[in-house]
Amino acid sequence: MSTSTAGAESYAGTAGTPAAGDLLICMVAATATTAAGGMTGQWTWTKLTSFTYNSGVDSMYVFWAYASAATATTPTFTCTGDAATACEIYCLRVTGSSGIQVPCICQFKTATGASTNPPVTMYGAINTNNGCISLVAENGTQSSGSTFTAPTGWGAAVQAGTGTSPRHATAVSSRVSGETGSTITWTKADSSPWGLIVMEICLLGGRQMSPSGGAYSSPMFY
Repeated sequence: MSTSTAGAESYAGTAGTPAAGDLLICMVAATATTAAGGMTGQWTWTKLTSFTYNSGVDSMYVFWAYASAATATTPTFTCTGDAATACEIYCLRVTGSSGIQVPCICQFKTATGASTNPPVTMYGAINTNNGCISLVAENGTQSSGSTFTAPTGWGAAVQAGTGTSPRHATAVSSRVSGETGSTITWTKADSSPWGLIVMEICLLGGRQMSPSGGAYSSPMFY
C-alpha cells in the first residue's frame, strides 16, 4: 500500500504487472478532499464508487480496469482542483476472469462513523462461495503502527499510515471464501472518524449477477 502526505492533486500508487485478462481494483483513501476523483495509468480506469467520511471532509474511492496485456502499470489517483493532504492507495488483481472485462460484484456497502470497532451491515448475507475485500480508513490516528485488526476469519490487515500531521491510517483485508455474515466489523481501540467499504465479489460457483460479468476467482494482491 502506498502512502504520501504530498498535499498534491496527484498521487502514484505502487507499480505492478498483472497477467493478461486480470481485472484490477484500486482503493483510495484521501484526506481533506472532496474531489470527484480519477485514476490514470495503463488501460482505462472506471470509478465504481466514492463517498466522504469525517463529517464530509475526507473521501474514499474505488476504481477498476481490465488488463488486456501483462504490462507494468502505476495507477495514479487524481483529485484535480482539490488537493488531498494525505493519500493511501491499494491495488489488487482479480485473476481468472475468463475474458470478461467488467467486475461482477454481488454487493458493496459503505459506512462512516466516529467510534471504536467500525462495522458495516450489508444488504444481505454474504454467499460463502464468494470473495470479499474491505478498506477502512481513519483520520486522527496516533501513529503509523497497527491501528486496525481485520474482521474475524479474514486475512491479516495490510496497513499504512502517515504517522505525522495530517495523521491518517488505512487498512485492507480480504477473505477468499467462507464468509456468511451480513455485518462485517473491524477492530480498533480509538474513536477517531472512520470510513469503511466492503465488497462481495462473485466467484466461480457462487451467486451470479444478472446480467452476468466476471470476477470469477479470488482477489490476489500486488
